[in-house]
Amino acid sequence: GRDPKLGVKTAESYRNFCTKLWNASRFAEMNECRAVAGFDPKSVKQPLNRWIIDEADKALADIEAGIEGYKFNEAALAAYRFTWNIVCDWYLELAKPVLQGEQSPQRDETRAAVAFILDRTVAMLHPFMPFITEELNAAYGELAGQARGQLCTGAWPQPIGLGDRAAEEEIGFTVDLISEIRSARAEMNVPVATLAPLVFVGADAAGVARAKGAEDALKRMARVSELQ
Repeated sequence: GRDPKLGVKTAESYRNFCTKLWNASRFAEMNECRAVAGFDPKSVKQPLNRWIIDEADKALADIEAGIEGYKFNEAALAAYRFTWNIVCDWYLELAKPVLQGEQSPQRDETRAAVAFILDRTVAMLHPFMPFITEELNAAYGELAGQARGQLCTGAWPQPIGLGDRAAEEEIGFTVDLISEIRSARAEMNVPVATLAPLVFVGADAAGVARAKGAEDALKRMARVSELQ
């Protein structure tokens, strides 16, 4: 699709991506996210975990379409965006309160879901960056006490097919709201350390309820002091 110009800055950006993936794996390890034998992704109940499983299906479809159409740049970009923008920037950040909270069924499910998603992520990335993905796959298996083969001879991921529209709307609302607040702060040159209230003007009850449900995420990720 294009002729990339290789150089130091290009290599640096790819290195940063590898570092992002590695750090995400370290975060999962520190929060005891291990692959669970017999884990059924269709059985998850938390909206955040159902949302990320659906997002993984979408990324898988985009990667397959790119590979089958010999548009390898589009396939690689789909894998890149899913890993960096969806898994690292949103899923793991939104999962932090549960992972670092009190022992609960929700935390157990989220730990297993994080491990499952990272397994699928390295499998989808493998055609484009085989060395680090093989290393991480082996590390995931060792952490879970599982004997694993190599990704290069393993089965390609298959779609899960949850199709949870309610979870997509709920998490999508939170992601969009945080993104809009961040954009407004940037446009107004609000200092990063400054907290500001989120004031609802003419909002419907459903929107207010969703925002209040995401209050913790808004305070952590959008620097909101309170909801009014």
